[in-house]
Amino acid sequence: MKKLSLAFTVTALSCMMLSSCKKADQVVRNTSNELADIFATLEGSGKDRLFEPRFSANKDTIYFDIPYFYPVNSDNEVSLSKVILRSTVPSDAMVTPALGSVQDVSKPFKLTITPGSGDARSYIVVSRKVGDLSITNAQIEYNPGAGVQQVEAVIKDSDVLFYILPGTDVSNVKFNINISKHSTSSIGNGTSINLSQNLPLVITGVDGSKKTYTLKATEPVKLDYGVGINRRLWTKTASELGFTSNNETSLAITGDYMVTVVRTNPSVYKVYNRFTGAYVKDLPLPFSALSFQVVHDAGGNLLGTTYAAKNGKFQLYKWSNINATPVKVIDWTNNNPAGITGDGGVGRRVNVYGDLNTNAVIMSPGGQSSVIYKWRIANGVLVSNTPEVITYKSVTGGAASFMGYNADAQPTSADANTNYFINYQFEIGLVNGVTHERMYGFNNSTTVFGIFHFATDYVEFNNAKYLAVQKFVKTYSYNNAVLGLFDVTENSKISLAPTDPRYSTFNIYNSEEFIGANANANGTGDICIAFSADKERMQVYMLLTNGGIMAHEFTKYTP
Repeated sequence: MKKLSLAFTVTALSCMMLSSCKKADQVVRNTSNELADIFATLEGSGKDRLFEPRFSANKDTIYFDIPYFYPVNSDNEVSLSKVILRSTVPSDAMVTPALGSVQDVSKPFKLTITPGSGDARSYIVVSRKVGDLSITNAQIEYNPGAGVQQVEAVIKDSDVLFYILPGTDVSNVKFNINISKHSTSSIGNGTSINLSQNLPLVITGVDGSKKTYTLKATEPVKLDYGVGINRRLWTKTASELGFTSNNETSLAITGDYMVTVVRTNPSVYKVYNRFTGAYVKDLPLPFSALSFQVVHDAGGNLLGTTYAAKNGKFQLYKWSNINATPVKVIDWTNNNPAGITGDGGVGRRVNVYGDLNTNAVIMSPGGQSSVIYKWRIANGVLVSNTPEVITYKSVTGGAASFMGYNADAQPTSADANTNYFINYQFEIGLVNGVTHERMYGFNNSTTVFGIFHFATDYVEFNNAKYLAVQKFVKTYSYNNAVLGLFDVTENSKISLAPTDPRYSTFNIYNSEEFIGANANANGTGDICIAFSADKERMQVYMLLTNGGIMAHEFTKYTP
C-alpha cells in the first residue's frame, strides 16, 4: 500500500511541475485599422446622433455638415468649438486625438486609428457650418370653379410634386412654402405661378449655399379599384343657402346643377350650381302640390315626385336638364293596396337605380308600415303604372310592424328582382329581392351608423360598390350629421363590427360633424351621389335640414 501511495505522490508532483512550466497562451493583437462608425453631437446632447458624416470617394476624408442653427429653426447658433465626436473602432485600437469630449473642429485635423498590431490609418476630418436648404412643406391653391382648392406637395429629392387630377387648369395658382426662417426662397409665399410647365425653385441658406428644386404638376396613379384622393368641394350653411325652418328635405343632381326641395305646400324646387353652391333659379314645376323628394337617375335625369297620402296622387316627372320640359312618368292614386293601418303615405322617400331612358327600378316605402312600392322601367318604358307591393319580412327594433315615416329602400340594380338596402331607425341591411328577408345587416353600433340614420344612396364606381349614409350623432336634436361612405362590394363585410381590423376597409370615410344652427325636429335630410362628366370623380352631397349642404369629392387616383 505504501509503494502505491509513493508512486501516486511522485506522479502527481511530476504533473504539477510540468504544469507550472507551461507557457501562457499568446495574445493575438488586432491588425484592423478600420473606423467602423463616427458621428457628431453637441455639448448637452449626450450620445444623440445629431449629425452624420460624409466620406470622400477614397475614404480618407470625413466631412461633417453641421447646421448654422440647432434646432434648425431656432436662433441657437452652433459653435464648432463645442462639438463632440464619437467613434467605434477595433477593441484594442487607439484613436488620436481622443474623441468623446468637447473639442474644437473649426479647422481640419488628422484622426489616426492605431491597431494593436499593424499599420495605422489616418483620416482628415473637415467640419463646416451650413445653411438649411430643406423644404418642410409646400402648397398650391387654385380655384377650379368649385371654391378654393389646396394641394400639398410631395417632396422627393429635388422634385416638389403636386398631384393634380387630369383636366385641372394650373396656369395661375398661388404658391406657399415652409422653409427655415434663416433661409430664403426664389419664389415667395403668395406668389402666383404657372405650373403648366416645370419651374425651378432655388433655396438659399444663411451661408450663401444654394439648392435648386423643380416644381412639377403631375398626374397621380390611377387605381384599379375604389377611391383614392378625396377632398372637400364646399360647405354652405342653411343661412347661406337661404333655407327656411324645417323645410329643406332632399336634393338631387342634374348636369352642373343641384336641385333642392322646399316642402311647403305647394312645394318649391331651387336650383344651385353644384360645384359652388351658388343659387341659380327656382325650377318651374308641373304640379301644385306637396313634394318631399327629388332624386336623379344614372343618366342625369332629374325626377321630381309628389307626396300621396292615402287616396292621394303620387306623380313622378322627369327633366333631362334644368331647362327641359318635364315629362310625366308615373301618375298613381294611392289606394292603399296593402291595407296599411298606419299613415300609409307614399313619397316621403324615393330611391332609384338605373336610367329611366333605358332600365330602372324606383322604390318608395309606405309610411308606418313594412310595405315598399316598386315600379320598373324596361327599355325606357314604364312596365306598369300600378306598383308592385313588397312586404319586408325582417323588420326589427322597437316597431315590430312598421319602419316609421321615412324609411329608405334603395335598389342595387335594375333587375326585376333586384336586391335592395333598407334603412330606417332600427337598422341598415341588404335585403334579398326575391324573399324580401334581410341577408346582411350593419352592426348595431352607434360607431357604425350613429344614434340615428336617415338617407342613403348607392352607386358603383371604379369596380367598387358604395353606400353613402347620413348619420346623426351625439344628440337627439338630429342637428349633428356625419357623411359616411361604405364599401359594400363584399357582402361579408356589411356586418363588420367597428373593432374588426378590416372595418376601415368597409367604412372608408366619415366626414367631420356638420352641425345645424337649430334642432332638426323631424330628423330629416338627404344624401346623393353624382359623377364628373368623364366619370373619373365621384361627388357625394349631404343635405342637413336646418343645417345646410356639404359636398365632398372622391377620385380614382392615388399619389
